[in-house]
Amino acid sequence: MRLLVVLAPFLGGCAQNLDLGILYAAPGKYDYLRCQDLPPRLAGAVAREKQLDDLISRANQEPAGAVVSSAAYSADLAQVRAEQKILRQAAVDKNCGSIEPGAAPPAAPPGTPPPAPPARR
Repeated sequence: MRLLVVLAPFLGGCAQNLDLGILYAAPGKYDYLRCQDLPPRLAGAVAREKQLDDLISRANQEPAGAVVSSAAYSADLAQVRAEQKILRQAAVDKNCGSIEPGAAPPAAPPGTPPPAPPARR
């Protein structure tokens, strides 16, 4: 029992650094998408996170809202944050540049030929 009391603070510090949200997203899910396909997916995930944050803040205004919001939205929020993390990592792995909403469209990866000019008629 004394050993548990002595080790509890140290084990608590380790648990604090765990990213459990990654359990909600499949690594490699976006590996086969092109760079230009990533920004719309990230924008959708960011919009969903904002929507969930709004729902949580509205629920927290009620007396039992913290319990309800935790039960109803915490898993969805963890999933959408994990999706964002994986999307950003996929962009880094593909050398896409910034895929953040509002950023310039990503350039083609190095080694990709430029697009052909439109045909004249």
